[in-house]
Amino acid sequence: MSSLARGQILRGVASFIPCRIEGLIGEGGQGEVYAVDLNGQPFALKWYNDLVLRIDRGLRQRLQKLVDIGAPSEKFLWPFELLTLPDRSRLGYVMRLRRRGFQSVQALLSGQAQPAFRILATVGALLTDALLALHAKGLAYQDLNAGNVFFDAATGDIEICDNDNVEVNGAPSVMGGVWEFQAPEVVLRQATPSRDTDLHSLAVMLFRILHLGHPLLGRRELDFTNLSSESALRTLYGSEARFVFDPADDSNRPDPGLHGPVIAHWGLYPQFLRDLFTRAFTQGLHDPHSRVQETEWRRAMASLRDAVMTCPGCGAESFYDPRRLAAKQKGFPCWRCGGALSAAPPRIGIRRDGARAGEPPLHVVVLEPGARLFRHHAGGEYDFIDPIGEVSGPPLEIRNLSGKPWRGTHDGRSFDIPPGAAVVVASGLRLRLEHAEGEVKL
Repeated sequence: MSSLARGQILRGVASFIPCRIEGLIGEGGQGEVYAVDLNGQPFALKWYNDLVLRIDRGLRQRLQKLVDIGAPSEKFLWPFELLTLPDRSRLGYVMRLRRRGFQSVQALLSGQAQPAFRILATVGALLTDALLALHAKGLAYQDLNAGNVFFDAATGDIEICDNDNVEVNGAPSVMGGVWEFQAPEVVLRQATPSRDTDLHSLAVMLFRILHLGHPLLGRRELDFTNLSSESALRTLYGSEARFVFDPADDSNRPDPGLHGPVIAHWGLYPQFLRDLFTRAFTQGLHDPHSRVQETEWRRAMASLRDAVMTCPGCGAESFYDPRRLAAKQKGFPCWRCGGALSAAPPRIGIRRDGARAGEPPLHVVVLEPGARLFRHHAGGEYDFIDPIGEVSGPPLEIRNLSGKPWRGTHDGRSFDIPPGAAVVVASGLRLRLEHAEGEVKL
């Protein structure tokens, strides 16, 4: 039974603006979420139950601090107003409504959602970028898990909820978090959540999204009859945590009968991504100072998105991997149909202005229909929602969606590519993209 009635009026703690209850959206262990009308606009209200308010004595102060700080980025459903009853006995906060069609990452892990690899990479990049913005404000999320990140399966756009977990980095914390996402030092109660432990949680989240399994659950989980027992959880995620692909310790390798998706996906991804995960769950597992940073993950997720290549025979997605060219491979088989895929697909290597001579491209984008260029490719901020260019075909061509003219060069001839126009892809084509330049290779 809901504790607030439809049509009931609450007032803001600071603004005193009236807020009308429109109806119950959902409820959980901490309280209820309502649709509300605030100044004629629809929002959501998280309304805490009495038990939470009694246990978490610092909640009111923490929420007010978050309201004062403001959202680190638009990806957070951030508290912007506190509401209470006239006697101040109850408390809640108002946030933006989650957009329609967004699904929890839980839906992905359970198999209910099966988005393309480009979407998964976009989710990872945007999540990493959002955490970077939060950490830059001196905050720690503290409880990153699959239940508080939502995504759009069509675009990869994300929204992050449950932001009442957030605290100033280093402040005393009552948070614990979900066991499987906790850093070992939190599992073992040797530390409280912080930016450093967020980095472990982020690495676990990215691995789970991309592999549909957990980086620390291999055949050693067979040693336990009850995986939800505290003994099992403390051992597998804490005192004896081992990466399933640890190059120096094979004692916790994935079991083919239990962890087939992890084995299959690990072999599919480019080496640069596998190297990052290996570092995150070996050196970084117990040493917070060795953890992979947000900027490294963001670049890796962006590069993974750019590396997607589609099998012309069955439509399955694979990845361009420069290691194949280094090994002088000409091709490799599609993981689904076995058809031959080129190790050197059409692609554009993009260097930012000021790059040193001989320096490898910062971005390499496989050129196939549906591939896109974004602001970060042109030397701007990272973005995966508003493209500045898109590939179509046949014939294979790149269309300028940037709103600004591009400059192209090919066979000694220079020409303009105005907004809305397209240029046919050709080997050696150079494109001037604001603060960067790309060169096409076929």
